Amino acid sequence: MLPFLLLLTANVQPGALIDRTLAIVGGEAVTLSDVHTALSLNLIESVDGDRVNSATERLVERVLVLREVDRYAPPEPEDALVDERVSQLRDRFATADQLAQALAAGGFSVARVRAWLRDDLRIASYLNQRFAAVGPPTDEDARAFYGARHEEFERQQMTFEQAAPAIRQRLADDRRAQLIADWIIDLRRRTAVIELWKIKS
Repeated sequence: MLPFLLLLTANVQPGALIDRTLAIVGGEAVTLSDVHTALSLNLIESVDGDRVNSATERLVERVLVLREVDRYAPPEPEDALVDERVSQLRDRFATADQLAQALAAGGFSVARVRAWLRDDLRIASYLNQRFAAVGPPTDEDARAFYGARHEEFERQQMTFEQAAPAIRQRLADDRRAQLIADWIIDLRRRTAVIELWKIKS
């Protein structure tokens, strides 16, 4: 393990801060600066509990998914879509200097963030293609969902017929999310993942 970790820092310039490696996924490192920058730029979904640990889990999963995406090479997203994502990111900061400081803190460049956002679009496209065949929920499932939350729907004065479209969409989304979660578990099972952040020193 030690020789491999030394290789990760072999090219660090004198005086530079040596980053902390939190995980190694199929040979690719996830570092503490990756996590902090992803959090400060909102590059990952909101996390609960211990922010660093939760964000590290998300980035490990992201690497696993990207490895699979790269295997099948879906069509590249249009530049206009990437430009839109970059613009949305810039809008989260009051000034360009604030964005530059957030990038510099994690050793990120605008080009790296752009590549990250492009990969986000590639992931979304791949998942939409792979899990497009999720079957619609049955009427029985929808009625069971409505019945289990009958008081909530009554407060909203919604009949089953009125609530049914939203219920079916919710059930379909939940089913898709579960399929993706199970798939990621399988990817993790088939990939060497070293969870250094879980090892107590």
